[in-house]
Amino acid sequence: MKMLLEIVLKAFIGGLFVVGFALVAETVQPKRLAGVFAAAPSVALGGLILTVVFKGNLEAAEAARGMVAGALAFTAYCLIDVPALGRLGAVRGSTAALVVWFAFAAALAFAVAR
Repeated sequence: MKMLLEIVLKAFIGGLFVVGFALVAETVQPKRLAGVFAAAPSVALGGLILTVVFKGNLEAAEAARGMVAGALAFTAYCLIDVPALGRLGAVRGSTAALVVWFAFAAALAFAVAR
């Protein structure tokens, strides 16, 4: 029952954070920067808050490290994908960027796990 309550609360709190961050995103200029305030930070915050409540600080710290590693890997993906799309086209450029993302994410996961 506790696990079900945790899942329901994560969905509810995550939804509240998404709405809050979406309201902030509506006020940000230029609009292409608004995506920074969209779903990912709000869901991450909601998830971390509830992880602290249900599982404690140590589990939340581990989850936060995973989120940072994922953000770094996604940044590497974006840095590779933008020029790769222009040079290689959509399918090959995205595939090349996904390979870089996977390699970077795997290396970070290995480094964080140690």
